[in-house]
Amino acid sequence: MTLATWLLNAEKRLVQVLKDKEIAHQDTCWIAAKALNHDHVWLVTHGDSTLTIMQSWKLDRLLRRRLRDEPLAYLLGHAPFFGREFVVDKRVLIPRPETEDLVEEALKIPATHYADIGTGSGAIGVTLAAESPRSTVFASDANAKTLAVAKKNARRLAPGHVRFFHGSLLHPTLIRSIRAVGARHAVPLRLTIVANLPYLPPSDKKIMPASVTKYEPYKALFTDDDGMKLNKRLLVQISHLQPTAYHLPTIALLEFDPPQSKKLSAFAKSLFPDADVSIIRDRCGRERILRVNLRSRRKSRLAS
Repeated sequence: MTLATWLLNAEKRLVQVLKDKEIAHQDTCWIAAKALNHDHVWLVTHGDSTLTIMQSWKLDRLLRRRLRDEPLAYLLGHAPFFGREFVVDKRVLIPRPETEDLVEEALKIPATHYADIGTGSGAIGVTLAAESPRSTVFASDANAKTLAVAKKNARRLAPGHVRFFHGSLLHPTLIRSIRAVGARHAVPLRLTIVANLPYLPPSDKKIMPASVTKYEPYKALFTDDDGMKLNKRLLVQISHLQPTAYHLPTIALLEFDPPQSKKLSAFAKSLFPDADVSIIRDRCGRERILRVNLRSRRKSRLAS
């Protein structure tokens, strides 16, 4: 069988599953490029090449995985984010384009330090480190296996610029480390807390595509309290932080599910009555990011 014949047959099979000819064509090319270790131009210019048994096996193996709805990013072993390719596998959530908007908002803020809470693949923290190399980035995750992927991405894309921590949300070790950096430099910290935590309600699993629910890590997607449990918990932790001479923290940016906008905003305002709480829309016009500016905060209280 020639390469051109395999590509044509594979595309026809993928169309039946994906129901989109253009996406099926693109996925077929990506699969072939991965299996044969060549770029797309080579595929076009070598269409009449006869496939070896080993080449056919590699091509068919990847195609079968895609036909079972496994995400293309897991087949390729990488996914694009903010102009860079991040290593991904089943230990981490695949970075989404809308999360790039969260990074863009963070970069608008003149910060000396960033804390990426629930770093996952490291897409947010590593991007912030690469885009703002003079800043210090702290990245934390509750899953040690997930952190292994994030560290791999940091070594490739921002070596030496991200400090990783294992723990849940704003755990004590992370806070002590951030404060220690401020004390060492004896200057006020301009810290931005950035978080893309699991925020989907478990009920959404019924309406989501199999490529997500079957393969991406459940705990990186879903959480209780209509998907707001972890974002609320993080906000409460932030409200408990006592400012010191090094002013921790400054601004918090949290990604959320658009239907949660009113409830999450009201919750934040109840915790921080003297802070500037606002909602930022993503590139599709959906309310997506909660911004809490704590600079003017004089006090905080827990919601009753």
